[in-house]
Amino acid sequence: CGGGGGGGAGDAELQARLADKEQTLASTLSQVQSLEKARAAIAEELVAVVSRNEDLAAQVNELQGLRQTSQEVEQRYQHLLQMYGEKAEEASELRLDLQDVKAMFKQQVQSLVEQIESLKGGPVSPEPR
Repeated sequence: CGGGGGGGAGDAELQARLADKEQTLASTLSQVQSLEKARAAIAEELVAVVSRNEDLAAQVNELQGLRQTSQEVEQRYQHLLQMYGEKAEEASELRLDLQDVKAMFKQQVQSLVEQIESLKGGPVSPEPR
């Protein structure tokens, strides 16, 4: 009797609840899709960051190698500079020694010329040809 009418109201309520659940499901699926897109974007960003990190790590290694090489070159340069200074000082001393030897030789030649002149009794003349 009145059961048919009551069943219609119950069906309407079930229909409303079903529509509400379908809307919640659609909203949840939309959120899932949105989260999956965000996750994919984050994954791409992570790949880019990891790649950049690897590049930077390689650059750091290269820079460390260059610093080591630079230090070695600087040490060799300083060593060569020291050796050059020592050799320049040695060359300067040898020039002074040579000047002294030249002066002594000149003095000895002059002394010998004077001795020869005094033994001959006059200035030394060139020998006839």
